[in-house]
Amino acid sequence: MAAPSLVEQVREIPLESILSHHGLAPRREGATVRYKSDQFNVVTGKNGLWFDNAASVGGRGAIDLILHMKFGVQPRLASDRQFRDAINWLATFEPGTGVTNTGGVMTASSQPPLPKESFASQAARLAIRDDARWPLARSYLLHSRNLPADLVDHLHQAGDIYATFSHERPEQTGVCFVHRNLDDDARGATVRNIGIRSSSFSIGEKQAAWFGIGDPAGAKRAVLVEAPIDAISYAALKRPEATIILSVSGSHATRPVLEAAHAGRWELAIGFDNDRPGHAGWKHCHENYALLYPDDPQPSRTLPAGKDWNDDLRAAHRRSQGRGL
Repeated sequence: MAAPSLVEQVREIPLESILSHHGLAPRREGATVRYKSDQFNVVTGKNGLWFDNAASVGGRGAIDLILHMKFGVQPRLASDRQFRDAINWLATFEPGTGVTNTGGVMTASSQPPLPKESFASQAARLAIRDDARWPLARSYLLHSRNLPADLVDHLHQAGDIYATFSHERPEQTGVCFVHRNLDDDARGATVRNIGIRSSSFSIGEKQAAWFGIGDPAGAKRAVLVEAPIDAISYAALKRPEATIILSVSGSHATRPVLEAAHAGRWELAIGFDNDRPGHAGWKHCHENYALLYPDDPQPSRTLPAGKDWNDDLRAAHRRSQGRGL
C-alpha cells in the first residue's frame, strides 16, 4: 500500500487541535461541538465537517479550516498558492489539544489570534471593480432578480453596488454589495457571481458592517435579512419609512448588530428566510437580545411568503405581468 501523500496526511489533522491552537475551547451540543470566540463561531460534526456561523463559511478537514482561519478566504476560492501555503503550515504544525482541564472546566490556552487578510487585500483579488461589466450586472439584477431600476441605479451611483471580477476567475462577472459600518466606512462586501451557476461569498467585515438601505441616524426601525438582494427586495415590496434594512450575510444576528439596534433605539424585526436556518437564526436572535437587553422591546419576526424576499418580489412581478396580458 502506498504511503499517504502530504495532502492526505495534513487533511487528517484533528480539527480540535487547530481550533485549540487558536484559543477556542470546546462546548458539546448534542452530536456537534462548538468552538466560539469574538472572531469565530465554529461548529464541528462528523467526517471532518465544520461550519463557522460568524462568517457563514464551511468546509471539510484541516486544510479548509486553516484556509479560513489563517488566510481569511473561503476554501473553494483559495488560490493555488494559498492552498500550498496552508499545506506547508499544517506540515509544520504539531497537533496538541492546547486545552487544559481545570476542575472539570475546559479552558483554551491563551494564543493571540492569527492575523486575517485585510478587506483591501481580499477585494484586490476577489472583487476588482470593472465598470465595463456593469450593464451585464445591472441586467442580472433587473431581469433575473426583478429589482427596481431606480433603486439599483441609486445604489450604484452611491458606490454601494458595482460590477466585479476576480484574478482567479477573470471570465466570471460578479456583483459587489458593499458592507458599511455605522460611520459609513466600507469594511467588507458580499460578492454574487452571476451566470449559469450563481454563487455568493463574503469578504472583509460582516460582524459590525453590513449592506444596508436607509439612514441609521434617522431610523426608528431596523429589519435584518440574510442577503443584499433580499434587502433590496424588501425595500421594493414594503417601501418602509424611517427604516434601515440590513443584510447580515447569513441567518445569524451578530452581537454588534444587536448592540446597534439597542443604541439606536430601533424597533427590531427579523426577516430571515422562511426555512429551517432562518427560523433557527430568529430563535437565537430573540434569545440573545433578551439576555443582552431584557428591558428593551423584544424583536419581532417578519416572514416572506416564499423562501425569501426576492421570491416574493419575483412572484409579485409575475402577477403584475399576468394582469397586463
